Amino acid sequence: MTNILILGAGYAGLRAAKVLAQKKLDAAITLVDRNRYHYETTSLPEVAAGTRRAQSILLPLPENLPAQVNFIQATVIKIDRTNKQVELADGQPLTYDYLVVALGLESENYDIPGAAENALPIVDVKSALAVKKQLETNFQNYQTSQDPDDLRVIVCGAWFSSFEFMGALVNRLPRLAEHYRVPLDKIEIQCIEAKDMILPMFDDDLTNYVKKWLADHNVILRTGMPIKEVQANKVITADQTYTASTLVWTTGVRGSHVIGDSDFEARRNRVMVSDQLSLDDDPNVFLLGDVAAVRQPGKPYPFPATGQIAFQMADAAATNIAADLNGEPRQDFVFNDLGTVLALGSKDGVAKVFGDHKLRGYAAAAMKRVIDDRSLLKQAGVKAMVKYGRLPL
Repeated sequence: MTNILILGAGYAGLRAAKVLAQKKLDAAITLVDRNRYHYETTSLPEVAAGTRRAQSILLPLPENLPAQVNFIQATVIKIDRTNKQVELADGQPLTYDYLVVALGLESENYDIPGAAENALPIVDVKSALAVKKQLETNFQNYQTSQDPDDLRVIVCGAWFSSFEFMGALVNRLPRLAEHYRVPLDKIEIQCIEAKDMILPMFDDDLTNYVKKWLADHNVILRTGMPIKEVQANKVITADQTYTASTLVWTTGVRGSHVIGDSDFEARRNRVMVSDQLSLDDDPNVFLLGDVAAVRQPGKPYPFPATGQIAFQMADAAATNIAADLNGEPRQDFVFNDLGTVLALGSKDGVAKVFGDHKLRGYAAAAMKRVIDDRSLLKQAGVKAMVKYGRLPL
């Protein structure tokens, strides 16, 4: 029996496991993840801001996996392709005939001094909860410290998650101020970004909508200001130092460190894969999601790593593995861009969907909830969507 090993239960890994199970192959399918749950990565900014409970974005494993999939909770430390083995932090190595690597992302610090030590990323449930705790601790401290920095939040980097975090936080601020008995008008949120341009996936119309929303809600956006150093409660640029007790790091992400530790040829722990999503020199090894770089036709850079491309990569990789086992030819991966949605809290946002159709305001925020539920449907089926989804039926 063919042994198919999947590393990581994020969007790509979980979807690949489900699709492979549906293929009814003569194969043993094993899914490995360090957690006994899948979490909706796109909802982490809301958890960090405190507008969603962490429990509400979790899909428990293994009970929501197909019966044909064996689940192992373990931490992957290295991939040994020579011997077709995966080393675990605890336990015996796992062997494979086909390997699907979908180990997800980590925060990217770009070697900026002090960033890792003094700023908090939003990359998983634990880190999102750490941001929430830091916010609440500082607001509570203000009652006795009267230190303006305890009511200041600096978001380092203007990435997608940055805006969704700030949008959710703005929604929560009135309740936070009331709960901790702090003056709402003294709370400050600012975002510092190295580049001049933000949100390149949107046109000027939608980007300007986001900028105006931020300004209307007293969020300061500072672009064209590379960060030189981060110290305790300080963000230092070329010509100024900004202070805040809560520093959030959302400048970018890289693939799992396991990629670098396993001697893959990679950039920022993302491996350039073939058109069939496998390695050119090892076609039984597939890389998906945040650890993969997929050639974008006609452009010098790969597709950005998003939830929707992770889903589609999983479908394609599972189909190609099934094709191998059934003696059929593989198919090249073709990305079908369904659009992009940015939520600014629960009642506002922007979106480009169905080609060039644009949404603003509540319609965009509602679309985000539809996408979250569609994700659950694709990952675990109707029952999981009904139980864990965000939209009333």
